[in-house]
Amino acid sequence: MGIVQRDGFKLTIVSYIGLILGYVNKVLLFPNFLDTEQVGLANIMINIAVVYAQFSALGLNGIVLRFFPFFRDKEKEHHGFLFWANLIMLIGFVLTSIAFVICKPWVVSHYSESAKLLVEYYYYIIPLGMATVCFHTYDAYLRSLMKTVVPSFINEVALRVLITLSISLYAFKLVNFHQFVIIYVAVNCSIAVMVTAYAFYLRQLFLKPIFSPRIRRFSKHMFGYGLYTILASTGNIFSANVDALMIAALMGTQLVNGVTVGSMYFVGIYTTVFFFTTVMLIPYRSILKVTSPLVALHWKDRNMLAMDKLYKQVTAVNTVVGTLIFIGIWAGFDDIFHFMPPQFATGKMVFLYLSLGRLFDMITGLNGVITYTSKKYKYDMILTILFVVMTVSLNYFFIRTMNMGINGAAIATFISLVIYNIFKLGLVKYFFGIQPFQLSNLWVLLIGGGCFVINSFIPFLMNVYVDLAVRSVLLGAIFMGPILFLKISRDMNEFIIKFLKPFGIRMRFLE
Repeated sequence: MGIVQRDGFKLTIVSYIGLILGYVNKVLLFPNFLDTEQVGLANIMINIAVVYAQFSALGLNGIVLRFFPFFRDKEKEHHGFLFWANLIMLIGFVLTSIAFVICKPWVVSHYSESAKLLVEYYYYIIPLGMATVCFHTYDAYLRSLMKTVVPSFINEVALRVLITLSISLYAFKLVNFHQFVIIYVAVNCSIAVMVTAYAFYLRQLFLKPIFSPRIRRFSKHMFGYGLYTILASTGNIFSANVDALMIAALMGTQLVNGVTVGSMYFVGIYTTVFFFTTVMLIPYRSILKVTSPLVALHWKDRNMLAMDKLYKQVTAVNTVVGTLIFIGIWAGFDDIFHFMPPQFATGKMVFLYLSLGRLFDMITGLNGVITYTSKKYKYDMILTILFVVMTVSLNYFFIRTMNMGINGAAIATFISLVIYNIFKLGLVKYFFGIQPFQLSNLWVLLIGGGCFVINSFIPFLMNVYVDLAVRSVLLGAIFMGPILFLKISRDMNEFIIKFLKPFGIRMRFLE
């Protein structure tokens, strides 16, 4: 767990620096200088670009993580692996772009009234999609080389600094909205250039075509794996973004406080609240970036004891950290949204449902990585297809049939995530005989539930700043105190001991 703790800690630090910048952009700048529909456009363009990139990748990210360990040899330029990866990426991008252009009339017919901005800037998504697939391909390649920190810094910190600068230009009226969108797209495309430059800096940018026997040996397996994982990976990304897309498609124009607004207004609220749920996922994603290559290595070595240990350790850490962050944000939700236009506070229940779904996703640990990097990856694909169908159906039911709007989309996502992860847990247990839970996980959740109840009895204190600070410190102490003192999560205690050691601080009750 040493490399996981070390690189996971670095990635978490990078991610939380990015979180601060994201807070500035998503909470202080976007809602206060763009109108709500413009916020919706800026957010949904990224959502669509992510889906676009997954179709373009043709399952490439999974192929890189699964098979690169068999090609890794710097002296032989990794047997031309990166060249063939880039070729697959290019073919996928061209095919996806053709389909994207063909779909334009359908988009116009469905969104021209309720989401005019999306129709107007439709083609701007193409370069965003190209940059996104390029970044994720090189990110997977560098992760396989155990180079995870710099790509994360580029995506989490450098990108958000540039976004801050771009919205600042608009805030100071140095550019109009159309020019801002152009700059915003260019900024989001720049991360692909930066991550490619980093691979060049590491002298790992091997783009020469090499017809290696190893490529021929593994090509059939990689092609077969790619066909299955393209549906699995695309399905996962699609299901993570379909709620915002269906809000844009189904909610239409409505009357809000005497003003007629389009569906992009609701997308703006939903995607802004969704940002706060991603805060919970930061440690989880950081750990996944480090552990995914380790899982692939464990499969290569057929070391199920190490796999089982890693599975439980990741779940233990994610349960503590995810619950702590959820309690912290929920307790301070009203104070945080005090700094935003009042319409965004209507998304409070959206946050509750989404965050509970994401928390369950976190505490189930590595089940997704274990299944799609194993020989049973076909079952993961089948589950993912069912997950997509379930997510779309539930979103339609709650948004349109039940007329529950953005709250309905959040409920649909919550239900889908819980059912999906229960089936994946069963899959891993049935085929591999391992599961991630320990009794300590239950104690963590019970303590978190107690903090959730205690928060409802704490009255508002003086002003938002005092209230936010006191709630954060008080509930943080109530939650972490018994966990550390009773050693409920030994991994968490060990991590804090190692963190404090360079500062000469020793707390005996942690040992």
